[in-house]
Amino acid sequence: MQLETRIQPDPPQADTYSFLPVWRNLVLQLMILTIALLLIVLIGELIQLRLDPGTERALSLGLAALPLVLWLYFSVLPESRVARPRRRLFGVAVVSALTASAIGLPLAQDFFRVQEWLPLQSVFSRILGYTLTAGFVDAGLKFIVLRYLIYPQGLRVRGDGIAYAFAGALGYSGFLNFAVVWQLEPNWNIAAIYLLSNVTIQLASSMFIALGIIESYFSDAHPLVLPINVLVAALSTGLITALIGGFMSGPLSTAGNTDRPLFAVALLSASLVLALGIVYFLYSNSERREREAYVSQWNRDGI
Repeated sequence: MQLETRIQPDPPQADTYSFLPVWRNLVLQLMILTIALLLIVLIGELIQLRLDPGTERALSLGLAALPLVLWLYFSVLPESRVARPRRRLFGVAVVSALTASAIGLPLAQDFFRVQEWLPLQSVFSRILGYTLTAGFVDAGLKFIVLRYLIYPQGLRVRGDGIAYAFAGALGYSGFLNFAVVWQLEPNWNIAAIYLLSNVTIQLASSMFIALGIIESYFSDAHPLVLPINVLVAALSTGLITALIGGFMSGPLSTAGNTDRPLFAVALLSASLVLALGIVYFLYSNSERREREAYVSQWNRDGI
């Protein structure tokens, strides 16, 4: 019987530059992206700038590529400068995008047809409906990609799980962004809202999935921890998707007809901060407990 080899996090005295720091780069990319999209929305609201359709289409497609460009610059390229790079980031992003193209979007648009019956329902019905449809589909597909591409062979330290989940979220949302922009009327102001919405929804759910994978692998958590985290990931998708329409268009109970894009940006920014804050708190707490256990064992046994 072949035993599984598990590489635990490096001890405190190990070289801290062996792996590219993941949280700092993640937060930096999201700050740049959010500020850029917020400025675009503000310009659209204050100036009411209208360009010719071809220019607006090109700008919208450029915005759709912005999250991926930031990720390539801040996450993928710097991996070549560290001692132990994460070599499967690009593969996870590509497979996630293909999964969204082949399964995720067709299920949402052609099978569940959520936009035809959910937007006018009550808040609770929308949350439940989006959770049971788009939420479980997206979370399930992203989990499957991570499970078969990086688990367990791609996990060396806890940050690997976060980095690969981030790659999967950007790949999945990247395809959705290009698909939405291509289907929309060319309007880069409205496109900015949809792009921030897709990135926020997919990233929030991916972070909870990553947390479940990390705890299951590195902490030998209870077997229910992973499915519970996938469930929370689906619920986060349903919750944000259900509320964004109300904040964008009118009252929370039904979709109104008054556009309020700044309310949508505020909701998405708050959702992003809250989801990342929760995951980072749990991640840091688990990492601290394991470090304390290692130091305690080292002091006792001299290892």
